[in-house]
Amino acid sequence: MTGQFKRGFAPPTDIVEMPDRLLIIVEIAGMQPDDFSISLLNRRLIISGVRRPPLDEFKALHRLEIGYGEFRIDLMLPYPVDSDQVSASYREGFLQIELPRRPEMNIPVVDVGAQKEDMHD
Repeated sequence: MTGQFKRGFAPPTDIVEMPDRLLIIVEIAGMQPDDFSISLLNRRLIISGVRRPPLDEFKALHRLEIGYGEFRIDLMLPYPVDSDQVSASYREGFLQIELPRRPEMNIPVVDVGAQKEDMHD
């Protein structure tokens, strides 16, 4: 008998704020790095994928606690991050995403009136 695990699930996820970055940790064993899709748009981080069951054939399910199928984690980050420096790694069942804090941007204020006076001299 072939069984299908089509239910979705939400893997446990931690968001840890460090002095200079956010650390996202997702507990999700049984996957490969290529099984994840991670996207960042402004302050919205989306992590998705599909965890496939280890068995394709079985006679009956007596207990099913491990989540299989599609998952999607949609997070709104508390502050802007430096998207060029984001990194992700997967080790021993944990996906870890490091999102460095974007440095503050100092915007100089130009005295437009002083520029106009210089033009008239």
